[in-house]
Amino acid sequence: MNTHSNTSLRYILVVDDDEFLSELFCHFLQNKGFNTRSAQSMAAAMHIVEAGAEIDLILLDYQLTDGNGLDLLSNINNRDLLQNPPVIMISGNDDTMFLETCFASGIADYIIKPVNLSLLALKVSALINSVAMQRVISQQNKELERFKREAEREESIAKFTYEYLLRQNNQDINGVSMWLKSSSSFSGDIALSKVSPSGDLYFLLADATGHGLSAAITVMPVVSIFNSMVAKGFHIQRIVTEINKKLIRDTPEDRFVAAILIQMHRERKEIDVWNGGIPTAYWVDKGNVLKEFHSQHMALGILEDDMFDANVISCDFPGHGTIIAYSDGLIEEMNDEGNSFSSERVAELVKTNATDLQSALVRALKDYTGRDNYKDDVSICMLEPSKIFESCGEKLRDTISRGFVQENIGDFSWSVKISGRKIASCEIPPLCNQFLQYFEISQSFCHVIFLVVSEMVSNAIDHGILKLSSSMKASPDGFSVYLGEREKRLAQLTEADFIELDLVWKESEMQPTLEVSVRDSGCGYNFSSETNTCDLDFSGRGLQLIRNLAQTVEVHPPGNFIKAVIGPS
Repeated sequence: MNTHSNTSLRYILVVDDDEFLSELFCHFLQNKGFNTRSAQSMAAAMHIVEAGAEIDLILLDYQLTDGNGLDLLSNINNRDLLQNPPVIMISGNDDTMFLETCFASGIADYIIKPVNLSLLALKVSALINSVAMQRVISQQNKELERFKREAEREESIAKFTYEYLLRQNNQDINGVSMWLKSSSSFSGDIALSKVSPSGDLYFLLADATGHGLSAAITVMPVVSIFNSMVAKGFHIQRIVTEINKKLIRDTPEDRFVAAILIQMHRERKEIDVWNGGIPTAYWVDKGNVLKEFHSQHMALGILEDDMFDANVISCDFPGHGTIIAYSDGLIEEMNDEGNSFSSERVAELVKTNATDLQSALVRALKDYTGRDNYKDDVSICMLEPSKIFESCGEKLRDTISRGFVQENIGDFSWSVKISGRKIASCEIPPLCNQFLQYFEISQSFCHVIFLVVSEMVSNAIDHGILKLSSSMKASPDGFSVYLGEREKRLAQLTEADFIELDLVWKESEMQPTLEVSVRDSGCGYNFSSETNTCDLDFSGRGLQLIRNLAQTVEVHPPGNFIKAVIGPS
């Protein structure tokens, strides 16, 4: 028996009580390449169907000895035994009403006796091909549905992981407000805020190339590096450098991340900003722009190390105002006329001195576009330094006030000495913090040590080696003058200039202690002349802060060597 390519292991069921015609039809169709089976009664046909035979088409004579073709069709449909194979009805009745009844019952075609075999072959072939095509489509739909379910499951897992990672790496800080609107399930925009061991606020707004899952994947390394380096207390210059290296090394060439990083120094009331590819951020107060932080760098992931610029804009904090930062999704979103929202509209809204500028921008974008679903991810973030400094101080106080219980880890010492121009680029406090974490020193104790080391090192470099005086900051332009002079003197350092840090951990029956010593090559520094007192029990500047946090403090003449002993309170 020949087998048609589209009907392998499937059959045409010929149902006719005339044995001669049944054999004729079967023999003819077999010669055309089709598989056939025959049944000469309605009962025999039902037996074949109920046995689960794979049937592509039924060639059905209307008049049978034990019923008619429509009865058989009705029984098959009622029992849901077949997945609706097409039926060609054969009958000598050409009455219009009868034909309408047959087609209404679900037949696919009709042949009037005497049967034209050539016409029968054409109709059978057309319906068989249609069945084969429907089978392919059905199978493809099943595969598509399976793929869709699998994709949805994987997306759900990926989204959970993505959102969990963001939650774990972000802190809720009073004074930091973030509004993000994703254009899809995943956002290529992220906004993070985190407090460092010294109580500084670090803020990151990043916008990866494109949007959706591909953008979210690109921005994940940024999140992990930002979180780990802030936890160690590195400056944002070092952080953006490491993020850039990671993106250059591990992401495709056409992928990059625009970002703005802000570091707010709680003790010094200073703010550092690095902006690479993010629209201009504004420091505003009562409808006026106090300062603009333009993008002065390329986005992260574009330039190699030797061309990458990590320099920041620094300014002191006057005690009032709000910093607003947003992604380009805000100003590039268009209305129905094809006009973008634009940075000019942002500036106009700033001038209105809205009580809640963030909400005003969100409403304005929706009103301008006439929708609240946008083509790109949109982020609008507000930072209120006065509230942030207070919140960071509270978080730091809570951490320090917990005290610590330290298991016996044995005595150890650690020393580092840096000379020449390396002093400008090496961050000693984060390195110290990283070393202590290796010994699993408690977090609260690490915070205290970090503060003490940071203050001792900062004073040794700025006031000891560089011979800078804090009084330089007193004038309106003093902060800029101070920073400019600092950069100038750092560039003039020689190998004779050095700073040395020693840590000595001592176990005892009563309590462990850590001796922190800092020596510099300066001619001596009068700590007391730079001291500012503060009503916070662990705040202040210079020697006062160190004394508030340490058990004992010794300053050895001429002032270029200081030792502090730190232990549990």
